[in-house]
Amino acid sequence: MSTLSFPQGFAGAGLSCGIKSSGAPDLALVLADAAFPAAALFTTNQLLGAHIPVCREHLAASGGLVRALLVNSGNANCSTGQKGIADNRALAATLAARIGARTEEVLALSTGVIGAPLPVAKIEAALPALLDAARPEGLADFSQAILTTDTRPKVHAEGAVVGVAKGSGMIHPDLATMFGFLFTAGRLPEDAHACLTAVNAQSFQCTTVDGDTSPNDTLVLWGSGRQDEEVGRVHLDPVARRLAREIARDGEGASRLITVQVHGAPDEAAARRVARTIATSPLTKTAVTGRDPNWGRILSAAGRAGVTFDPERARVWVGPATLYLEGVPQLAAEGAAHEHLVNEEEVILGVDLAAGSAQAEVWTCDLTADYVLINANYRT
Repeated sequence: MSTLSFPQGFAGAGLSCGIKSSGAPDLALVLADAAFPAAALFTTNQLLGAHIPVCREHLAASGGLVRALLVNSGNANCSTGQKGIADNRALAATLAARIGARTEEVLALSTGVIGAPLPVAKIEAALPALLDAARPEGLADFSQAILTTDTRPKVHAEGAVVGVAKGSGMIHPDLATMFGFLFTAGRLPEDAHACLTAVNAQSFQCTTVDGDTSPNDTLVLWGSGRQDEEVGRVHLDPVARRLAREIARDGEGASRLITVQVHGAPDEAAARRVARTIATSPLTKTAVTGRDPNWGRILSAAGRAGVTFDPERARVWVGPATLYLEGVPQLAAEGAAHEHLVNEEEVILGVDLAAGSAQAEVWTCDLTADYVLINANYRT
C-alpha cells in the first residue's frame, strides 16, 4: 500500500488534529490541481450527518466540480442540529479560502461518534500543516486518517482507478457504505452519477456487517481527466468490489469473511433480498463463529425473506458440501462443511431456491464476542 499514489491531478495527506483521544490520525485531505468533475451517493437513513445536505448543496451549486475533499474521523457531526450544518459550511469556506477555490467546490465529510459537537477550532488550526503535507504519495496517510474502528486501511488500485474506503461497523448500505472514494486520472462518463449508482449496486450495496445503516454513508467518484480515457464500469467495478469485500472482511470482531450465494431466484432483486436476510441473521453468523455448518439456520433465514419458493425443492450448501437437497438433510456431508468453516478465512454459504434463474452474492462476516465488546464499550 505504501507504494501507491493518487492518480495524476490529485494530492493527499493525513494527520492528527486532536479529535481522537488516542492521538491517532483523524484529519485527511485530498486536493486537486483544479476543480474536477465528481459524483456522489449518500445514505438513505432518515438521520443524516451534517455533511450530507451541505455536500449535496455544494455539488449542485458547482455543477459537480470539486477542488478539495476534507475528511475528519472520530466525530460524525451528526444529530448536532443547525450548529453542525453551520460548522460544516464554515470548514468548507475556510479551506476554500486557503486554496483559492469557491466554497461550493469543497466537500467536508465527517465520521465517528454521533451527537458530539464538531471541534471546528482544532480542525481549522490543523489545516495549514495538512495543506503543506499534501502530495501525490500521500495516499497511505489519507487512508489511515479516515479510519474509525477499522483494524486496517482499505486501498486498492487497478488500471486507471485508485480506491480508498473505511468501514467496519454500522455497515448495511443503502446507496453507499460508510466512506468510499474512487479516484481516476481518466475522464468520467457523461452521466457519472448513473455510472456510480450502477457500480455501487454490484459492490458496496452487496456488503453488510451488522444490519445497521450509517447516517453518514458517502461514496464519491472523482476524475481529473488528465488521461484521455473515459473511465466506466469496466474500470470501476473491480476496484469497488474489492473494497466492499475488504469492508466485510474487516467487520468489527470478525474472524471470517462470509460470501452468501443465492441461486434460482425469480429475479435479481429477490436473490439479493434473500442473500441480505441470510447475511444479517445473527443465528447464521454466530454458527459460522462456532464453525457449525447449521444449514437449518440458512434455510430458515431464506424462508423469512419474503420471497416465494418451495423449501422442499431447495438446496443448501456450505463450502463444497451440499447439506440439504430437495427436502432431505445430507448428514454425511457435514464433516466436509465443518472443515471448510475451520480452515478457510473466506467461507461460502449458499442456497438454491429452485424458483427461477436469477442469482446474487452478498458479503458479510461472522458475529463474535469481540463485536459485542467493541460496541458495548464504543463510547465508554
